[in-house]
Amino acid sequence: MELTYESIKSIIQEETWNGNQVNLKFKANNQEQAIETIGIAMPDQEEMMKKMKVEMAKMAGSNIAVSSGASALGNLAGIPGAGSAIGSAVSQMGVGYQMDMEKMMQVDLTEEVKRKTILNAFAALQMYYENRDGEWFFVTG
Repeated sequence: MELTYESIKSIIQEETWNGNQVNLKFKANNQEQAIETIGIAMPDQEEMMKKMKVEMAKMAGSNIAVSSGASALGNLAGIPGAGSAIGSAVSQMGVGYQMDMEKMMQVDLTEEVKRKTILNAFAALQMYYENRDGEWFFVTG
């Protein structure tokens, strides 16, 4: 039997979303207490790479602007190497664009993404369950 969201839907006792995290409880009819787990919705690899490229381009552009500004200030000061020193100091202070990891990990919580997240979370617990003729049973070894 292929594992699908539809095939496990009957043992999902609770599903609570908080941002891109879901708290889940799975319980079969022969099970006394539900098993709890969490799932994290992740953007697909291609989408994450696109976002990363955009963030890297912003950071590179910002670094070029900071470096150019530092060089200009160094030239105005008329002190050899002042531009490099200013650029290093500014760089260490974190001035300029900083990559936003949270933005890169954002995912649109479509129904498809939610189902995939739940299915992935269940996969870690699948060893505790057995499907017999379309009905799930809790198994203990």
